Amino acid sequence: MRTSVWILVLVLALAGSPTVAGTLDDLPRIVPDGNADRESIPDAYKWNLDDLYATHQAWDVAFEAAQAELGLLSEFHDRLDEPAALKSYLEAYYELEIEVNRLKLYAANQEVTDNTNQESIARHRRALGLTNAFMEEGSFMRQTILGMDEDQMEAVLAEQPELAQFAPAFDSLRRRADRVLDPEAERVLSLAGDNLWAVIDLNELPSPVEQAFLALRSELPLPTITDEDGNEVGLTLANYTLYRASSDRRVRREAVEGLFGTLKEFENTNAATLGGQANFNVFLARARHYDTALEAYLDKDELDPEVYYTLIRTVRAHTPALHRYVELRKKVLGLDEVHLYDVYVPLVGAGGDRAIPYAEAAEIIVDSLAPLGKEYQETVTWLLDPETGCVDVYPSKNKQSGAFSSSVYGVHPFIKMNYQDRYVDMSTLTHEFGHAVHSHLSNANQPYLQSRYSMFLAEIASTCNQLLLSQYMMAHAISDAERAWLLAELAESIRSTIYRQTQFAEFELRLHELAEAGEPITAERLNSIYEGLLRDYYGPGYTIDPNDVVEWAYIPHFYYKYYVFVYATGMSSGIALAEMVADGGPAAVEAYLGMLSGGASKPPLELLKGAGLDLTKPDAIAAALELFDRTVSELEELLLQE
Repeated sequence: MRTSVWILVLVLALAGSPTVAGTLDDLPRIVPDGNADRESIPDAYKWNLDDLYATHQAWDVAFEAAQAELGLLSEFHDRLDEPAALKSYLEAYYELEIEVNRLKLYAANQEVTDNTNQESIARHRRALGLTNAFMEEGSFMRQTILGMDEDQMEAVLAEQPELAQFAPAFDSLRRRADRVLDPEAERVLSLAGDNLWAVIDLNELPSPVEQAFLALRSELPLPTITDEDGNEVGLTLANYTLYRASSDRRVRREAVEGLFGTLKEFENTNAATLGGQANFNVFLARARHYDTALEAYLDKDELDPEVYYTLIRTVRAHTPALHRYVELRKKVLGLDEVHLYDVYVPLVGAGGDRAIPYAEAAEIIVDSLAPLGKEYQETVTWLLDPETGCVDVYPSKNKQSGAFSSSVYGVHPFIKMNYQDRYVDMSTLTHEFGHAVHSHLSNANQPYLQSRYSMFLAEIASTCNQLLLSQYMMAHAISDAERAWLLAELAESIRSTIYRQTQFAEFELRLHELAEAGEPITAERLNSIYEGLLRDYYGPGYTIDPNDVVEWAYIPHFYYKYYVFVYATGMSSGIALAEMVADGGPAAVEAYLGMLSGGASKPPLELLKGAGLDLTKPDAIAAALELFDRTVSELEELLLQE
């Protein structure tokens, strides 16, 4: 671990370039089943974590070595005024940071595929403990760097020019120098689990209260429901979204009422964990002299809170289009009332909705990304190749619901799916490939300290991919019925990503305002806030059932420290950039890929401006919602014809 961390840049350049080698065509067809045993799924459809560690035993060896290396860092502490010692310390520190992140990623990816496996849970807890211990060392490192004035820093760099490789870290630290406390206070904050200086994604660093929430979530006693064929099936978090979108209203009502009824039984426990997370976030923010938690967590990415407020104001100004969409659903589906369980059923039941096996979806996705160029398509093909071991495709019993992409410097990205052979799953898959390619390009083109792109940019490539898929599918539609179905999918995507995530963002803001005001955070209070937001966003044509107001207890993103808003800003930006690369030719593509390759080499808003987008203004958000309005209008013309 003592060799220079920057060797990894060469490793990525030589080994990380994609080579198209495999095909999905010959793989066995799988019928997705959320209750299937993981062992019944062929390995070709599972991610291969061997590129992180070949065995659990290899992970154990690496873990012990990392612990020892962490202890050895303290041997430098008394000599960091010596430039040569400082150089050696920082090289060892950042190499260890990469190793700690690898250890944590392996453990986390093991756990999500079976969140009842006690060995995997314990391994993940060990990794998180090591991460926290490393962050404590990070506190000492920050104190050392910030303890130097300008003259001292210049003298150190003059004597040891190779320290210039750490300039990005120095600059980042000095930007927030006034938020660093004295050594004892920093030590205490680190022991408490401070995350405001974490260099990993905060949703990868669960607090104890988030771990309690996740444990409760994994043990929810969900009921049995009756499916469309009259079969009794166990409701799980993995299959909930499938049954929530059923064309059979009884089935989707049973699914929603089954989950929300169970959440209602545990609403006080969920309010306690969510309130604990909000109070912890406020504690960390105030300890570093921020006025609000919002200010603290956005400052990590050099963002003004006004970006957040602008999003909420702009979306609220465009809620009349969402109210029209609710009324359109009522008319098209022939309903007296629109309930939550009526929002996810496809608005158009025929013409475009069909089973899309994984192999077919992969081919469509690659074709849809043609506007981004051949190299981009080849990268996605490489990640799709089962030999790469990137994607964990299908749901299984005790597998965590949802989808994500995760990565660590020096290894290909990993994608977790719960693929159910639907268009929405294909759209989710291309979304996750947006994340994966963004990470790959950033890691391949930037040294480690400039490779981790901002949370604020995280959802742009993913939503750009989704819009390109939508445009591709509509361009290949063979009938008005198929076009209507695809338009309905686009409208629903904007509803769920911009409107819904902004509603979540406003809820998260209100949650933290309660904590900042010292108000009690109870289930009754949270239910009241959530109900008010449902009424404001969805309008008078939307019927709120008694347990709908506890939906907040289903959303894990509220523990991710002001993350949900980037879905809305990301999709708005993604829509704008997809239109730019489709219309602007090679120059627009080059600018866009330059942003994806930029990592953290510039502030996120500056990288976006380089791609031709200024998100300090509401224009992109308004334009995306105007696209939604036009889409609803076209749907009205196609579906409400006399």
